[in-house]
Amino acid sequence: MPGELRGLLLDFDGTVAETERFGHRVAYNRAFAELGLGWTWDESLYGELLRVAGGKERLRFYIEHHQPHLLADALASRLIPRIHEAKIRHFAQLAPTIPLRQGVLRLLREASNAGIRIVIATTAAKPGVEALLAQEPALPGMVTLIAASDVVERKKPAPDVYLWALERLRLTADECVAIEDSEIGLRAALSAGLATVVTVSDYTAREDFTGARTVLTDLGDPDVPARSIRGPAPGNGTVNLDFLRRILSSGG
Repeated sequence: MPGELRGLLLDFDGTVAETERFGHRVAYNRAFAELGLGWTWDESLYGELLRVAGGKERLRFYIEHHQPHLLADALASRLIPRIHEAKIRHFAQLAPTIPLRQGVLRLLREASNAGIRIVIATTAAKPGVEALLAQEPALPGMVTLIAASDVVERKKPAPDVYLWALERLRLTADECVAIEDSEIGLRAALSAGLATVVTVSDYTAREDFTGARTVLTDLGDPDVPARSIRGPAPGNGTVNLDFLRRILSSGG
């Protein structure tokens, strides 16, 4: 049986903020320019590359499929980690300018005030997460734990980052709700046994969210209510702790 709600585990990219389009893609292109590569990832190509989780993994996939003649030299020269290091730096510079998604700050404030532990569980690098959270002075103090790209070897859709966070905080899956925006993230959360709410993002609206307890446009605010795409909608248009407790107790 589900327990009391004690933890809220949020994905970062696309869930906390629309970082993919306005942050990561731009940061990759700036890194390519800095290293004199002459590559450009437009929005269409980047949407395809998002099927691969993890920055270094995404870069290798791109080179293998779009620049295969460079693969051997790229591996020998450690080009992929050099690009990734530059990209992390550029993203950290961009992150404070990317607004939080609708309802995120409101919900995290409510959860923090109620003593519920808040986790960011992500394949993103920790410096960029910290840079974005810092745009709101109170927000870093609300987040109990950032489980970022370097804490586990296997990226989403493997459940490892969620399992690591649950173990670290001594929480069980039936005491927590996950919030994700992508099919890859949903699969990771479900594999960890977590009841999951999906708030679709720019790149993920048409993905398969089978298994999510509900699929919403966003978390909602009083003046901009969330809408249900599939599944229960919050009664007042805002995802709050009472709604998440009902999601947790619904049993799928």
